[in-house]
Amino acid sequence: MNEQEAVFTLERIYLKDFSFESPNPPRSFKAAESPIVDVAVQTTSTPAEGMEDVTEVVVTVAVRAEAGGRSYFAVEIQQAGLFVMKNIPEENLPFLLQVHCPNILYPYAREAVADMVIRGGFQPLHLHPVNFQNLASQREDAR
Repeated sequence: MNEQEAVFTLERIYLKDFSFESPNPPRSFKAAESPIVDVAVQTTSTPAEGMEDVTEVVVTVAVRAEAGGRSYFAVEIQQAGLFVMKNIPEENLPFLLQVHCPNILYPYAREAVADMVIRGGFQPLHLHPVNFQNLASQREDAR
């Protein structure tokens, strides 16, 4: 009996959702204090509807900058990708879906956030890299 070869390929990367809010200009441009920036990152994966052996992985990044009780800006992005996965051993799927795929998608989300913050009139915001393996371990420990 021949084992079938495992297949893992990236079918497509796309922006699924994006929002940017700047509720307090021009006051936020002239504020003396530096904002506190809160960043949250989440990943999800679901089988792609109507596409055999294809999984949609989404990295959601939410950024809020506030100071003195005022919001400077809020950004939320859902960077997505379609990944073909055939004959992948079941024990390898969590690593692919929670670590490898997000590592491919996250740089696109970082770039989009940085670009939109600058277009919103604010100083550049360069998000730090994320250790998705650590996030997956934390998620597993929480179960």
